[in-house]
Amino acid sequence: MPLPCAAAGACLSPRSVGLNVAADYRFVQLDEVQTPALLLNVDALERNLARMAKLARGGGKALRPHNKTHKSPVIAKKQMALGAVGICTAKVGEAEIMVANGVADVLITSEPVPRNMDRFVALAAKAKIAATVDDAEIARELGRRAGARGIEIAILVDVNVGQERTGVDAGPDVLRLVELVFKTKGLRFAGLQGYEGHLQSRMPETERRALACAAYDRLGETKVLIEDAGIAVPTITTAGTGTARFALEHAAVNEIQPGSYCVMDSSYGAVEPSFENALFILTSVLSLNRRDALVVDAGWKAASTDSGVPKVRDHPEATYKEAGDEHGKIAGLAGTHRAGDVVWLVPSHCDTTINLYDKYILVRDDGTVEGELAIATRGKSA
Repeated sequence: MPLPCAAAGACLSPRSVGLNVAADYRFVQLDEVQTPALLLNVDALERNLARMAKLARGGGKALRPHNKTHKSPVIAKKQMALGAVGICTAKVGEAEIMVANGVADVLITSEPVPRNMDRFVALAAKAKIAATVDDAEIARELGRRAGARGIEIAILVDVNVGQERTGVDAGPDVLRLVELVFKTKGLRFAGLQGYEGHLQSRMPETERRALACAAYDRLGETKVLIEDAGIAVPTITTAGTGTARFALEHAAVNEIQPGSYCVMDSSYGAVEPSFENALFILTSVLSLNRRDALVVDAGWKAASTDSGVPKVRDHPEATYKEAGDEHGKIAGLAGTHRAGDVVWLVPSHCDTTINLYDKYILVRDDGTVEGELAIATRGKSA
C-alpha cells in the first residue's frame, strides 16, 4: 500500500499539486499511450521520497537531493516538503529552471567558469545559490563578479575523495584554497563537498562501505586541518544513492546528496533494493518476423545504454538488445506477444534515460494514467 501523504494536499498527483499537466492533455487509458513512452509510477516515487527523508531524519543528517535525476521542479518541491534543506543541480541551466519555478535553495555541484559566471551571479542575486570550486583563479573571479553585484555567494570547496574527477586532493591543498575563499570579498566559505561517485555501485556491499567510509575519513581529517587554522567548516556534503546509508553513519558528514533513489534503475536496484523502480519505458511490439526476438519501437533514442541495456520487467528470462535508433529486440518472449502489444522495460541508468524524453506519463500502482509531467530541465547541460 502507498504511504500516506505527509500533509493534506502533499500527494504527488496532477490534481493535488499541479504537475504541469499539459492544458490539452486528455486522461487516457494505458493502452492509448503513444510509445515509446517514459512512465513514472507516482505511488512508487512517493514511497521512495518518504523512505529517504525518513532515513536522513533518523541519521540526523540534512538531505539535499540531487535533481540531475528527475529534472523536475515539482518533484524537487515534494522533496523539500518532506524535509530536504534544498536541492543540488549539476549545471547553471538546471538551477535557472528550478529557481524560476520556486525552488529557492540550490547547490550547483559543477564549478562555474568565466563564460557562465554572469548567469551564476545573476541567479545568486535572486535565490539562495551555493557554488563548488576547486580552482583558486575561478574563486577569485567569482568573488570579483559577486562583489561587483554587492552579493556574497556561499562556496563549498570541492575535495577529491578518490573519484579522480574534480576536486582538490584532501589535505593541505584544500586548506590553502579554503583560506583564499575565506579572505575573498563576495564569497563566504560554507564547507566541503566530496563526491565518491566511483563507489556508488561497488560490490560487495562490505567493500563499498569500507571505501566510502575511507572517503568520509578524508573529509573529516581535512575538516580538522581547516578548523585548526581557525576557520569553521559548517557543512560536509557527500554521498549518492549507493552510499547514503554509510554517510548517515559517519560523524564527519552532515549532509547527503542522493539523486537516483527517487526513481531508481536496474543498476541501482541491484545495489539498494530497499528503493523501488518507479521509472519504466513502455515500448510496443512492431514485428514478429524474427523468430529469435520481438522487434520493438525502443532503440537508442528511447533508452540510454551507458550502464548496460534495460531489463525486461516481470520477465527475468527475457533480454533486451538495442537494434538501431528506433528499434530494439527482445529475446526470450517467443509466442507470448502479438504486434501492437506492449512490454515494460526498466532503464539501466535513470539520469541519462530521462534526458531523452520531454515528459513523464504519470501512472499509479494499478496502471491508472493520471496525466503527464514536463521534464523541465531536460537538456539543460550548460
